[in-house]
Amino acid sequence: MSHLVLAVLLAGLTPEPLIPGSPAVLRGHTDTVLSVAFSPDGTLVASGSRDKTVRLWSLESGKEVRSIPGARQQPVALAFSSDGKRLAIGDSAFEVRVVEVATGKVEATFLHPDSISQVAFDAANERLLVTGYNGNAGLYGLPDGKLLKELRGTSVVVLPDGKELVLSTSDHVIRVFDLKSGKAKKDVNTQAHAPLLIASRDGQVLLSWSPSERDVRVWDLKGGKVTAMFKGPAPDLSVPEKAFSAVVESAALSPDGKRLATSSADKLLRVWDVAKGTMLASFPVQQRAAVALSPDGGWLAAADVGVIKLFKVP
Repeated sequence: MSHLVLAVLLAGLTPEPLIPGSPAVLRGHTDTVLSVAFSPDGTLVASGSRDKTVRLWSLESGKEVRSIPGARQQPVALAFSSDGKRLAIGDSAFEVRVVEVATGKVEATFLHPDSISQVAFDAANERLLVTGYNGNAGLYGLPDGKLLKELRGTSVVVLPDGKELVLSTSDHVIRVFDLKSGKAKKDVNTQAHAPLLIASRDGQVLLSWSPSERDVRVWDLKGGKVTAMFKGPAPDLSVPEKAFSAVVESAALSPDGKRLATSSADKLLRVWDVAKGTMLASFPVQQRAAVALSPDGGWLAAADVGVIKLFKVP
């Protein structure tokens, strides 16, 4: 289906008239939306809300496909498996669930000893990595949820070879970790507290950001250097309440590594061309929004108050 037809279908969901640049709005949650994720084939959007549900939405019809209730608390972390068949859900009550996308059936449930910051499947979709804001991370077997290895990290990227992970730690380090030996292969000092990581599907583009800073960094891990930086807006220091208005709240990278989306505390979404370092578009939202980019980089999903907004990226 063409982007034009898709835009018309999705726009029909909103009572507001369709105007150039206006978002399509997915409605159904009864409380603030906290997390969003696209399926690998780009046909579904998953959203987690304070109403303790995760909902799946069809991008073709704009309709809700399935509601997955039963979260103990707020679903704050979402990740699809690479084949799109399963969805991992981490909530603020330290619980992780792995759900079958086609049916909503819960395949595994287990607890993680930390406030969950991220969930990620390994390359073979046989294990799940979970990180916590206090640095407690773990590698869990599927489908039983058995803890296979304790790790230290606040964020994780799984490299496509399935042999290595890239972990960030609360002590300013990005660490390349060998899964087989259980040992760190390389440490890179980031000068940022507890950086969060995002990467392209092939692992060639790695970025870090921190909710205490306004910039997103592009890393060359082999050289241990920052090769580029996407700078957020300078804060208005003359107004005390705006001193932190520019810090990054969420960031997402398209799977091909070509586009970066950021959400800042100034309630503005920005989409960047990674290769050129230029901003392609910006969109206003009503809250500090979690963001996700579709696999082709053409759609930006944002968790905004009680809805999911979909913006067409030029």
